[in-house]
Amino acid sequence: MKTKKKNLLSTFFKIGVTVLLLYIIFTKIPLHEVWGTIKKSNTLYLSLAVLCFIASQWISAKRLLILFRAVHFSLSSTSNYILYLTGMFYNFFIPGGIGGDAYKVYILNKNFKWPVKKLSAAVLLDRFIGLTAIGILLIILLACIPLVTTLNLLWVAPFALLFGVLSSYLFTKHIFPSFLSLYPKTLLLSVCIQVLQCICLICIVKSISISETDSYIPYIIVFLISSVLSVFSFSGIGVREMIFYQASSLFIFNSTTAVTIGVLFSVITAFVSLFGLIFHIKKPELKCTNTNYITNVTM
Repeated sequence: MKTKKKNLLSTFFKIGVTVLLLYIIFTKIPLHEVWGTIKKSNTLYLSLAVLCFIASQWISAKRLLILFRAVHFSLSSTSNYILYLTGMFYNFFIPGGIGGDAYKVYILNKNFKWPVKKLSAAVLLDRFIGLTAIGILLIILLACIPLVTTLNLLWVAPFALLFGVLSSYLFTKHIFPSFLSLYPKTLLLSVCIQVLQCICLICIVKSISISETDSYIPYIIVFLISSVLSVFSFSGIGVREMIFYQASSLFIFNSTTAVTIGVLFSVITAFVSLFGLIFHIKKPELKCTNTNYITNVTM
């Protein structure tokens, strides 16, 4: 009962944050201006952005499967992608329901009787390594900002990078020892995922900006920061747009363009997540490659 009440409060908090931030943003930037910018966007670049996002999610699903199989949860590749996409749908479209990660744990435990503790460990480590990759890219990109060079702080970057990776490795060793041998591989995959999402962002920027920008680095930095802070709102909506809006004055973005970038990324995420509804309705069989487990179960 306490857990249900806690989850309900968390849900209301996130929805409240989303509504409040969107209200603040669209009182400053008229919605029709954002819509006008979207209507003028380049379809080719938007299509490339969608493809990059899909590729990032495909690799993300693969990373999770590697972690599952490390502890002998032999879910088939196809079933894993189906479950991952359904989880995305839950994360984005069901604010009052079970979260996407919790949904995966629940379904796999229910159907295959795999231990909740090990399933949860795999899912949590999957998220943690993703955050580590974001941290790595942020350190590298912040080192490229002219201000860092001007203040002679470039030497800090290698030490920060080493400290961050080492801390992440030791944390994994202490908390998730069963997965330690896979740390380098999953971290590399995580960096690839974030790079693809950054390319997705660049395509979005190019789709709505006719003139060539001097540098995409500020946009990417803002985007990565918003990815971390998106946990405080429903599906990152509101937080992402607000961070882009606030950053527009700091990095001298056009404020309408900045907000539109956040909106378009949310729209792309929603579009891809919506395909999970197909599997939520059809409830296809989840198959396991290990014959010791039941294989004719459904979602």
